[in-house]
Amino acid sequence: MSYLLSSENFIKMSEFIYRKSGIYLEEEKHFEKLAKFVDDRCKKIGADNFRKYFFKLRFEDKDGTEFQELMNGITVNETYFYREVNQFEVVANYLLPELNRSRPKSAPLRILSAPCSTGEEPYSIVLHILEEGKIVDQRDIEIVGIDIDSTVIDKARKGEFSTRSVHAIPKNVLAQWFRKKGLGYAIVDDLVGAVDFKVANVFDRTEMRKLGKFDIIFSRNMLIYFDDASRKEVAMTFYDMLNPGGYVLLGHAEYMSRIVSVFNAKKIDTTLVYQK
Repeated sequence: MSYLLSSENFIKMSEFIYRKSGIYLEEEKHFEKLAKFVDDRCKKIGADNFRKYFFKLRFEDKDGTEFQELMNGITVNETYFYREVNQFEVVANYLLPELNRSRPKSAPLRILSAPCSTGEEPYSIVLHILEEGKIVDQRDIEIVGIDIDSTVIDKARKGEFSTRSVHAIPKNVLAQWFRKKGLGYAIVDDLVGAVDFKVANVFDRTEMRKLGKFDIIFSRNMLIYFDDASRKEVAMTFYDMLNPGGYVLLGHAEYMSRIVSVFNAKKIDTTLVYQK
């Protein structure tokens, strides 16, 4: 099949994407997906060649709308509730009780999910906190979910999920906190708004600073899309965003000790956490 995107222009696009987002695209793995996206966008904006599209993306996209379309088109957002459930259990049963004892009682405990995709991860945190039941009665807990993809943030705000997405939730928890809606489930009205969802790019330092300081940061399976330099930059951004003694949790295939040496690794049961 013939595409508007050539191998030479793939290199230009991938370099542009890397500079803006830190996402590294390999031609062998990602050419076809990016080429199809470029063809679709060119049809929609009336561009008959790659050069016109790339010019619009680089020089005419003043409000970032076209770049947002690009991010929405190339990012992968497959997730489900209670994925790697042991991490949520460690947060609810160990980390939050410890932070509750050490933090000033007037301060909320703040948790960041980055990236949050369509909301399964931050809402899994919410459900585990509710099931633990003690901390939530003792102080405010604020949960923020961010993603570079505006489409998934819009979905997350609706709080509606497929049957596959909720398949790992225990039946009693599902019955208490969800209601059937169409072919899937919707989170109960009382929990809508329990997570503050925002579109944000982890490489935009200004955006990240505006989010404030956190006590726990979930960042699972994002760093695998970056190269070493980008991983280090994001890791240090998270370090700066954490309150002293705060924690980062990564995906099972990611190791902070291979990226930066500023965190202290701890093993709680079978879960690795990284403390500032």
